[in-house]
Amino acid sequence: MKANRTLEVRPRARRARAIASVAVVAVLGLSACTSDPGPKRVAEDIIKREAILNPELDEACLLAELDRYSSSDLEQIAQDLAAENSERNARGETALRTYELSLSRCL
Repeated sequence: MKANRTLEVRPRARRARAIASVAVVAVLGLSACTSDPGPKRVAEDIIKREAILNPELDEACLLAELDRYSSSDLEQIAQDLAAENSERNARGETALRTYELSLSRCL
C-alpha cells in the first residue's frame, strides 16, 4: 500500500513543479514583452507550449485560471518583480505566489 501512495505522490509532485515552472516562466517572460501580442497572450502561449511538453498538465484548467488575470495584472507583477524598490519587489513576489497558487488548482 505504501508503494501505491509513493507512485501517486511522484506524478503529483512533477505536476506541481511543472505548474510552478509555468507560473514563473509566464510572469518573468512578460517583462520582456510589453507590446503586441501583450503579456496575457504571451502567458497563454507559454502555457500551451508547456502543456505539449508536459502532457500531465491540464491546459484547459491553466488557461481558465489565467483568464482570472488581465494583461495589466500580469504586467504589474512583472514590473514589481523587476523593481529595485524592496517594497515593490516584495509585492511582486507575493503576487507571483498568488498567481502560482491559482495555477496549482489545476493539479
